[in-house]
Amino acid sequence: MAVLVAKTPQKRYQIIGGIGLSQPDREQADRLDRQIEIRIGELIQSLTQQGFMPAEKGRGSLRAYWELGSALRAVSDSADFPHKAELPLLWRNAKLYIPEELLYQDRGPYREHLWYCYRLGGYTESLVSKMKWGEWVTLFDSNGINQEPRFDVWFQQKLSSIASQLDREFIRMFAPCVNEMLGNIDSCDLTASELHNCYESAWQITAAWYSLKERNSDYPVGRKEIQRAISDNLGMLDQIMEGQIATEQYAEVIVSAAAK
Repeated sequence: MAVLVAKTPQKRYQIIGGIGLSQPDREQADRLDRQIEIRIGELIQSLTQQGFMPAEKGRGSLRAYWELGSALRAVSDSADFPHKAELPLLWRNAKLYIPEELLYQDRGPYREHLWYCYRLGGYTESLVSKMKWGEWVTLFDSNGINQEPRFDVWFQQKLSSIASQLDREFIRMFAPCVNEMLGNIDSCDLTASELHNCYESAWQITAAWYSLKERNSDYPVGRKEIQRAISDNLGMLDQIMEGQIATEQYAEVIVSAAAK
């Protein structure tokens, strides 16, 4: 498929996985471009009317970024965009219309703001509101989560089981736990079950640590100690993935090891 990536001084298209650009490719790209132009125009109007349009780049609200992601998803779910693997091309087309105020400073190829907004748009508004934008970014920045959409499947279920808003300190421990477990593993090689067992284990470690921290504000174990304990016990990871060890049991081992 092809995507329009520039309109001036003349139209320029980009295509992945093919040679040459046919007339049907151009027509499909033009239809997609028109969809994006309409959706982003409607989005800007809606955000402005609601008072959620950011005043400057990088200062948007969680609501604004969620609505942007929802608009991008509406386009990607259309018949004119059949290949989700080509989402980076969609970002290029969308940026022809998205105002600077809704964008973010460039943070590198694997920290694409529109990819984060798009992922956020896959959650319901009630689930999105259980964390602040900074915590969402902390998660999406993390190895094992950054390019792994299956995390969102697991996390939607997890958030649905939680009544209150998640604490920033909790997320800032959970993300490093995931990094330590999956940072050197290509998650594409893991089944959904194996991956979700890792996420659940990281969650249980964080929950156990957070509970101890709440009961004792002077609890000496922090992020480095927990990460060291996970690293020292990486031999257990295969058993966790295969479900041979309960995630709660694994969490007890890690938190106890971290305290030594």
